[in-house]
Amino acid sequence: MKAAYIPKWGLLLATLINLLPATVVANRAPLLLNSQLPLETSGRDIVDAQGEVVKLACVNWYGAHMETFTVNGLHKRTLQEIVDHIAATGFNCIRMPFALDLTFKPDYVVPTVALTANPEMIGKTGLEIFHLTMKALTDASIVVFLNNHNSVAAWCCNIDSEDGLWSNSAYDAEQWIESLVYLADYYKDDKHVIGMDLRNEIHDVKQADRYITWGESEDIDNDWKYATEVASAAIYDVNPDWLIIVSGLCFSFDLRKMVDDLPDLKQVNKLVWTTHYYSFSRWWQKMENQVLIRHLDMTWIDLQGVTIKWIIGSSFALFILTFALSARVKFNKLPAFNFYPKEPKVTVAAITFSLTIYCVFLIVGLDIGSQAVREGYDKGGCATMAIEADIMDVGRKCAIALAVISSLIHVVFQYMIQTGKSFRRDDHDIKFDDYNSSKEVEMQRLSNEGLEKDGRRSSNSSDGGNGANVQVANKQCMFCDFLVFTFIHNVFIILILILAVAIFINHMANKTETYDMFHDELYGKWVLGNHNAPVLVGEFGTGSDGVYSGETDYWYAMTRFLKEYDLNYAYWPWNGERWNNSTLSFQNEGYGLVDTDWETIRRPKIVSDLISLNDEL
Repeated sequence: MKAAYIPKWGLLLATLINLLPATVVANRAPLLLNSQLPLETSGRDIVDAQGEVVKLACVNWYGAHMETFTVNGLHKRTLQEIVDHIAATGFNCIRMPFALDLTFKPDYVVPTVALTANPEMIGKTGLEIFHLTMKALTDASIVVFLNNHNSVAAWCCNIDSEDGLWSNSAYDAEQWIESLVYLADYYKDDKHVIGMDLRNEIHDVKQADRYITWGESEDIDNDWKYATEVASAAIYDVNPDWLIIVSGLCFSFDLRKMVDDLPDLKQVNKLVWTTHYYSFSRWWQKMENQVLIRHLDMTWIDLQGVTIKWIIGSSFALFILTFALSARVKFNKLPAFNFYPKEPKVTVAAITFSLTIYCVFLIVGLDIGSQAVREGYDKGGCATMAIEADIMDVGRKCAIALAVISSLIHVVFQYMIQTGKSFRRDDHDIKFDDYNSSKEVEMQRLSNEGLEKDGRRSSNSSDGGNGANVQVANKQCMFCDFLVFTFIHNVFIILILILAVAIFINHMANKTETYDMFHDELYGKWVLGNHNAPVLVGEFGTGSDGVYSGETDYWYAMTRFLKEYDLNYAYWPWNGERWNNSTLSFQNEGYGLVDTDWETIRRPKIVSDLISLNDEL
């Protein structure tokens, strides 16, 4: 169908309407003036130079921590256009991720493909464009705090990544501090650069045998408190005005060990905690602590025990039921039952068997993993999160192996059935295919009737009309075949039910059941009852406009929680696209606030909800 013509004024009106939720419905966060800077803290608040509470309404604009060494979007819009759009939408702050590579590889030239909308930048290094980006933001009165996201420029992060460690095989602790100090010194005269988020998502790395502690030693490579103190002291030697933003443990989620043991930053009223939380974050603990224990008074171990008992009990009950039903089947009606699987049924059975076994492994893995994660949380660093991932990996491998094995077994089984090489007794020559032939069955029936009229038993052999010896199928053998196959199919039914239970558990696990549950989880881990430092939620976000129930519940709870405690925030991300180093091209960023054209607001409702957080309570 040919598209209808839309006049230019219509496109302009549509664009304005699209931007309305972000620019009109809610209050924009006020931009900060030079006279209000530098910032410091007072209890749980961030305050300006006059002691007035300010609200940091930030978005993450990433890319400088990845392989192009520059913020994404400069291939679609000019730098100034993106900066103006961020300010016009209502945000007053940027969280700017960077990699240590940015400062230690100052001669790296940004690929042209990342700069096509900004030709004047082509040929410049990543560090030069980083400084140009920072200047454009602060000239627009947008405050920026830097975030050391990772060491080697790349996408981040996972449980096995050494980027959860500020000191790793790529750069040691001294080099990490050197990079932070360089940037602190470079921006010391720009008041709108307000601080440093020392490291993104701190966590243990089991594969590297590295476990994070807090305040237990003066090991700069492994004790996060001591490393924070050394790094902040070095920063304050060159720039005493900055806020020091410190990541919680376990992927910036857990502050419990930290809030009662504050680091000595050499400057008072400068500490800010940062936390992260997505819909997929730590859901298994929510399930146990807030669904199982609260509503069912059981743990994951209890649930596993109930599940195993249910499987065994159901299997036994179905076996008895199958035996009872099979015993009532008349022998002469057996050929009418199509209980032997044909080829499509074999395929479905093999796939179903493999999937259900995988889900059983998954449930067991989550059970073991959840116990390990609880222990890790108690210690603070959550290295044992990797155990859950390991168990799930074992489950996947077992599922693949079972798929292959069960498929081969079913194929062989089917071949033997079709060729008559199975399901017959040694003392009988008749084959199973003879019973699938209606003509042969009818001949046997007539022969049996003739034998019975002569007073002979149907199980005996006799001469036919031509004197040939006629064999009759063994009733007991056929009964066993029917019983076994019926039982196998009933077991498949049980496994399908297990699959349904697993899907339900997974759905519930990713769904924020009630706001009270959500509130208790975050309030407890972020220790919001302690007022010794502000909490800034440095990453959170959603890839949904409210269409998917789990994401909708998460987004509703998250925004309500942020508003209830008037927390400073940094949404992840502004980006419409991100660099894919495998394809050497840009790909869609599903969580981004702008679309792939870097102009259209992709999620007007999400933007409206974010800006509404700036309303006075």
